Amino acid sequence: MKARGIALLMGLVLLAAVSLLAVMAANGMLLQHRMSANFGAGGSALAQATRAVEAARAWLNSRADFEREAGCINDCLLPAAIYGFGQLPRHPEFESAAWWQTHAFATGHHPESGEPLIAGITETRPPRWIIEELRYESTAATTAAKVGGIGYYRILGRGSGGSPGSLAVTESIIARPWDGEFEPAPFPADAPVGVFCSQFDPAIPCGTLAWRQRR
Repeated sequence: MKARGIALLMGLVLLAAVSLLAVMAANGMLLQHRMSANFGAGGSALAQATRAVEAARAWLNSRADFEREAGCINDCLLPAAIYGFGQLPRHPEFESAAWWQTHAFATGHHPESGEPLIAGITETRPPRWIIEELRYESTAATTAAKVGGIGYYRILGRGSGGSPGSLAVTESIIARPWDGEFEPAPFPADAPVGVFCSQFDPAIPCGTLAWRQRR
């Protein structure tokens, strides 16, 4: 009788150990599943933010010279949808979704009219972008440059992934020549945005100078 009791006790201990291992394995698989889902949503949000920056850059490259006051350094007439230096909050990546909807521009829509660029295609949460002019450097004294000046811009793109909390905000510093013998890019873009810069001498700053993810 005593031997049977010991055997039963050992069996219960082994059963409890196996059950505990099964629960731990299930929790581990669930955690991995959640981590994989969060990673995928984060990657999707980052891709959306990158898409927004590309859209903003395409619109910036499409602006004509007359939209920016020639030779102006500060408080210039900027094209619509471009903020002046210091007009944005210090950390826009932490502003609410409502703030971004009010101050930023939806990818896939014209930033001035708000009309969809492609009829019949809409998104419930399109990625959004903001352009801020940081400074303008005149190159008029350098005849070899063949441009009047270089504008330096900060472009912020905000994208969301599949899960409610998945957000990404990226920041790109862009150089854009003004006042010269070159053609603005079409908008919407019909070619990679880097094609615009191929018109200029490689010594002229143009395109993305720096990039980072802010959120």
